[in-house]
Amino acid sequence: MATQRIVVGYDGSPDARKAARWALDEAQRTDLVVELLYAYEWPSYVPAAAMMPAAAVYPDADTDDAVGEMLGRALEAAGASHPGVRLCTRVEHGTAAVALAQRSADAALVVVGGPRHSMMRALLGSTSASVSAHARCPVVVVRGEPRDTDPVVAGVDDSPASGLVLGFAFEQAAMRGVPLRAVHAWPVPAGRDLLCDVNLAAVAAERDRLRSVVDSWRRRFPQTPVTSEILIGGPGEVLAEAAAGAQLVVAGARVRRALRVALRPSIGRHLLHRARCSIALVHETRAR
Repeated sequence: MATQRIVVGYDGSPDARKAARWALDEAQRTDLVVELLYAYEWPSYVPAAAMMPAAAVYPDADTDDAVGEMLGRALEAAGASHPGVRLCTRVEHGTAAVALAQRSADAALVVVGGPRHSMMRALLGSTSASVSAHARCPVVVVRGEPRDTDPVVAGVDDSPASGLVLGFAFEQAAMRGVPLRAVHAWPVPAGRDLLCDVNLAAVAAERDRLRSVVDSWRRRFPQTPVTSEILIGGPGEVLAEAAAGAQLVVAGARVRRALRVALRPSIGRHLLHRARCSIALVHETRAR
């Protein structure tokens, strides 16, 4: 069972400060604790001809003091802007992606800052991509400057995570008092005319299934306006385009089990590369 805690990857950068503000706003709505996590890794130095293992090089007292001061300033700023939110800090010696993935095991949410990635970073990976692939709870990558009235967009497909994606999206839309837009992508089968009878029947069937899934959640959130629609195209491209003008886009996260899976296109990678708004990636193992 997830604890009442939002873990924020925090290093004092502008993107991290934006992620912290998002998490503080979320905690103000939900009464969750916000944990600012700073992680840093110090390499070991081993001479090429050494016959004995060398000791790891750990940060000195000055570095620890600087980290402590940076986190202290973050706590002070958060206390001033969100006085009712409970806060704590944590320092880990290790890579940020590993530390955040480990802390996600008993967290309700992980939040990281995320500028739009270059093509190379999208291919080789990043902290946000790695955390979203391995986290045990939803991961939010914060970007953009949305308006409070902008809607939430949810990508709904046939995966086991779709129900959790819709549930998370409905919760976010309801807390913000904004509409929800549920989107399902339908790629046109190769060799068929777009408007042939077979395609029209397939789209109608997909539309009925989408409405059925959305209606099952609509009953739990009757005050949240929601629309559902079938859009033609690949899932990643469709959802990235649908996210234009949204304050948050929610999609299922793919677990990375091997390099070939990591390099295979996914909805999450499309969004991390192209979406201008904040992104929530929800894994099917999300604690309930």
